[in-house]
Amino acid sequence: MFVLDNVQDGEDIHQRCLLITGHCTDAPEDSHITISTVTDSNKTIFPDQQWPMHRGYFKALLLLNPGNNKITIHSGFNSADSLTLTLRHIPLLQTPPLHLAILIAKDSPLLIDCPPSKFASLSTAHSSLSAAISKFRLTALMWQALTAEEFRLSGLSRRAFRLEEEYLPSTLSREHHHTPHPPLQSIPKIHLVRTEHTVSSLRDAQRAQQNPHAKEPNSLHEIFSSALKAHGAPFSSGHPATVAGLILDSHYDAEQNLLVGHAALGAHNPSGLSLGIFGSHLTYAWPRFMEEVASCLVDTTAPGGTVANDNGECGTAWEACAVGQGAFLHEVGHAYGAPHTTGIMVRGYSPDWVRWFVCRMGYCERRKEGGLLAKGVEEGNECRWDVRDLLRFRAQEGFALPGDGETHKGEVSIEVEDVEGGELGVKVACEAGIAVVRLNGADETGVSVRAPVREVRFSLAELERRFDANKGLELLAVGMNGKERKTDVWKLVKSTSWVRVPGTSIRLLKKAVGTEESEGWQWAVLLKKKGKHGTLVDASKVDVRVGCGLDGAVVYYRDGTKVPCGPRGQHGDDPHMGGHQAKKIAIRNGVEVTKVAVNEGGGWGLSGLRIWLSDGNARGALNGKGDGVRVLVPDEGHRIIGFYGTSGTYGMCQKFGIITAPKDVELPDSVYDMEELQNNPERRRNKKRKISVEEHSETEDDEASTSEDEDDGYDNASDVDEMSD
Repeated sequence: MFVLDNVQDGEDIHQRCLLITGHCTDAPEDSHITISTVTDSNKTIFPDQQWPMHRGYFKALLLLNPGNNKITIHSGFNSADSLTLTLRHIPLLQTPPLHLAILIAKDSPLLIDCPPSKFASLSTAHSSLSAAISKFRLTALMWQALTAEEFRLSGLSRRAFRLEEEYLPSTLSREHHHTPHPPLQSIPKIHLVRTEHTVSSLRDAQRAQQNPHAKEPNSLHEIFSSALKAHGAPFSSGHPATVAGLILDSHYDAEQNLLVGHAALGAHNPSGLSLGIFGSHLTYAWPRFMEEVASCLVDTTAPGGTVANDNGECGTAWEACAVGQGAFLHEVGHAYGAPHTTGIMVRGYSPDWVRWFVCRMGYCERRKEGGLLAKGVEEGNECRWDVRDLLRFRAQEGFALPGDGETHKGEVSIEVEDVEGGELGVKVACEAGIAVVRLNGADETGVSVRAPVREVRFSLAELERRFDANKGLELLAVGMNGKERKTDVWKLVKSTSWVRVPGTSIRLLKKAVGTEESEGWQWAVLLKKKGKHGTLVDASKVDVRVGCGLDGAVVYYRDGTKVPCGPRGQHGDDPHMGGHQAKKIAIRNGVEVTKVAVNEGGGWGLSGLRIWLSDGNARGALNGKGDGVRVLVPDEGHRIIGFYGTSGTYGMCQKFGIITAPKDVELPDSVYDMEELQNNPERRRNKKRKISVEEHSETEDDEASTSEDEDDGYDNASDVDEMSD
């Protein structure tokens, strides 16, 4: 008896190529299934296809025609054992397609690299331009089927990019290939794009991406883009277009042991041309026809030394097929805005690509394994689209489904909030719904794409119990619209405009002028401190250290000690602060600091500081007046109790601010033990200290940017609107 795992009778399918998986309960060890596809009137849609079955499990690809498709699955061991279902294919012609293009040099021999095992010296069956076109069409359909199934598995409804099609004699079946007059069908369109560059120019070692000394490793992407625009519509219309581009004249130069005429690069431009490119050097291993898919993905033939062993991962023909098809899809991912996340976008396709399409893996020398695969694609499969990438894709018009509604609303926000009882909390929100929340890389339960929520809240007490406050706590939140935000929770809490005094309802407020470097010394100095015996000691004076810029300040106490408003050294050996305009201001008993003026007009940070006391005295130097001077005064009912800020890499002060407390409240002694209100010499630069106040440290990946942090072994270009991978 047949059981299908991922599709049901009567379903509407919007993409042309559909991956189906299932099992047969009484099948022998190794057998096969036969699939026939006909219309309601029993007209053949596609020639019957046989797919291998191992221990009763099978995977197969179906090509659907618009309208009803009657699918019948027969077992290869029992002619009476069959299953029939009807699927309705509704192509979404209103969505922008993925275009397929092949770049051809003006003097190209119209041949691709091909090993002797594919009859390179005897036949052009796997090396001609026609063969490359057939292989490219089928590969794009496999991309489509994989992507749609991944969306379904992730709970985001089966969806994928539409392929641009044209009505031509079909090349998708071996039976069509051997027929004098193959049937006319809608098949993926391949744009043949000529460039004015010669084969020699495209194969220049200075353009070879895998040449570590290449001067122009990204130039093939520029050449391809220019050729597309010169080719004309739909690439020169000024409208957005997404293209998968195959470079026909790639070649492995055995003498140089260098792959030339190849680049694996992708760039996303939401208002223009988005292009992912890849060389043809592994295309020989791709299937030409639907009948060759399974055999190509288990072929253990060694390609030999006449073709590229790309990244050392192509020891067999099936591995070459997997790397070529998977790495090219990686670049298409960049063209759709995916950065280097996980899975497909970090080389997860090698060697797990085959898990999507067959139930048995050919032997792999690198892994020293082969044989039966897990029945599903989810178990141990690194060839997956990251859920963040799926959400990015889903928010784009090319992946839209009828009934999606508005999917683009709202940014993702992460903010500190005041909750009941004087406690702090962290709130994550997005109008489109929150689909993913990760703390230090681990998914939080209760939030998923299947059950998105508008808001997620954490109490600070809960986070302190679960995570070490002296180590970073990364919070990643992704909205259903693909927007995401990432921040360090401890820094976020510390950078709020107030500080919670633990165990009380007292809030200390913060105001500052300036910015801070990513690698700076964060400091805080109070105007009282605990002495040797635990008694409180008042500040006696402040030395304002100003030269051409603001070096910082030094607070002196009545017990003879001092603490710099700046970097510290070990054992009291603090770095020297310059300042030819340095001025000291004495703080008598009963006198308070009432306001601070800071000039932020300096090129090295802040350029001046002046301090006023309640007795009318003032000291310091501002190095100018005007728009750059900012005056910091306490809020109504507050008084200044200290200073805080950041000193930069070169010691100059980047940020200077005041800490204030309510006038009518006596602060508990515990305030003077709070680590975030100290400037301890053992503190390292940017050490994640235990919470209270917050500094904003957050980044947002939008769909128009990709990253090149990962070394793929293929691509090393720049970000999305430029290039990636």
